[in-house]
Amino acid sequence: MIIIPTRADLCKITNEDLYKDIEYYMNMYDNLIDEITKFGISVDEHDDSAERTKLIKELKNLDIKILNSEKSFVWGDISPSCLDCPTGKGASTFPVSLKCNRDCFFCANKTQPNYYELQDKTNDIIGQFKKTNAFYKKMSSAGLTGGEPLLFPDECEKFLKYVKKINKKTQTRIYTNGDLATEELMERLGKAGLDEIRFGLKPDYNGNVEPEVLKNLETTKKYIPRVMVEMPCKTGQLENMKKLLDKLEKIGVWGINILEFLFPLAHVKEYVNAGFKVCLRPYRILFNYEYAGGALPIAGSELECLELMKYAAEKKFKMGVHYCSLENKLTFQIYRLNHKFKKTPLEHFSKKDFFVRMARAYGQDANKVKKILDDRKRKNYKKSSEFIEFPLEDILILAGSKIQIGISVMVHDKVDGKNCIREVAVHMTDTETFSMSDV
Repeated sequence: MIIIPTRADLCKITNEDLYKDIEYYMNMYDNLIDEITKFGISVDEHDDSAERTKLIKELKNLDIKILNSEKSFVWGDISPSCLDCPTGKGASTFPVSLKCNRDCFFCANKTQPNYYELQDKTNDIIGQFKKTNAFYKKMSSAGLTGGEPLLFPDECEKFLKYVKKINKKTQTRIYTNGDLATEELMERLGKAGLDEIRFGLKPDYNGNVEPEVLKNLETTKKYIPRVMVEMPCKTGQLENMKKLLDKLEKIGVWGINILEFLFPLAHVKEYVNAGFKVCLRPYRILFNYEYAGGALPIAGSELECLELMKYAAEKKFKMGVHYCSLENKLTFQIYRLNHKFKKTPLEHFSKKDFFVRMARAYGQDANKVKKILDDRKRKNYKKSSEFIEFPLEDILILAGSKIQIGISVMVHDKVDGKNCIREVAVHMTDTETFSMSDV
C-alpha cells in the first residue's frame, strides 16, 4: 500500500531523512492553503475521504463503471470524447472565442490572461485543427468551446464540415449554454456533421432552469445524435439536482456529465456569500495544473456527485450519467508530459495516474537495501551518501526487512526552457504491504 501522507502520518515515520523529505512537500501544500485563503475564501477543515471511500464501495455494488483509478464514474453510455479525455490522445477542444452572452460567476475563463481583449478575438479554429491533426495523424474527436461558440454559427459550420471532410469518423461536439440553440441552427449544424452537443444548464438555487433552454434542448434531439447536458453540482443542491436529472430523463437526453464544482480564483464574494469552501486537499498530488486556470474543487461537491451516480443507478435511468471529477481532467496534462520520454531502468510510468515513480531508502536503511539488492544481484540502483534509489518492483524483495520506503513522484517538465525531470511529491510505503498493483 502506498500512502499519500498527512500530518497525522508523520508520527509513524522512524527514518529522519524520509521524515524531512515528506515534510518538505507537506509544507508546500500548507503554503498553497495559505495562498488560497488570501483570496478571501475559506478552506474546509473536514476530511471527507472516509465518506468518499464508503460511497465508492456502494457504487461498486451497483452497475456503475469506475474508470481512470476512481476519477470517473459511469452509468450507462458515455461519450466517446470522454473516453479520450484522460490521455487526450487524438482528441482536442478548440475555443472559438471567449466572447459569451452570459456572465456566470463560476466560469473559469476570467482567470485567463488578457481575458477582456480575447473576447473581441475569433480564433482560427480550422488552422488549429490542421496543426493538431498533423501531430496526431488521425483525430478521434474534436470539440468547439468558448465563451459561447454559437455566437459564431458560420465559423462552427465551416469547422464541422472541414473536420468531416478530413475524416468522417472524427467525433465532433460543441459546448453551449443553450440560449442560441434554435431549431434552425441545430438543423444546420446537424447537417454539417455535428455528432454531439453539450448544454451547460444554469439552474438557480431552487433547481429551476429557463424553460426556453429546456425547449431548445428537446428540439435539438431531432437533429443531433447525442444531445447531452454538462454541468457542475453546486454543494448543497443534491435534492434539486435529483429533480433535474428526473426532468432530463423525461425529456430523453442522451446523457449528462456531472462535474465537480470549482472555485476559479475569482468572484470571491459570490462564493463566500453562498457559504462555499475549498476542499481541504484540492489535489492528490500538488502540481501547477493548467486546466481551468488552476481552479480548485469546492468542498462537498464530489460527495454529492457520487450520490447522484448512486441515484442514477437506483432509478435505472435510460440516459447515460457520468461523473467527471477534477482529477479526471488533470490526468491529460501529466500524460502529455510523461508518456513520450524514455524512462531509465529505475523509473516506473504509472498507467493509473501517469506520474513517474521510483523507490528511495535513506541513511542506514539505504545501506541495508544496497546489501539486499547486491545479494540478489540487482544492479539497477543509484546510491549516494544520502539515499539509494531503485525500481519499485525491487521493494518486493525487501519483504521482512521492515524498512520504510519513500516513493519519489516525478514529472518530465521544462525548467528555464530545458527538458528535465523533477520531483513533485514523496509518498511512503513499507516492505510488507507494498504491491505493484498500487501503482
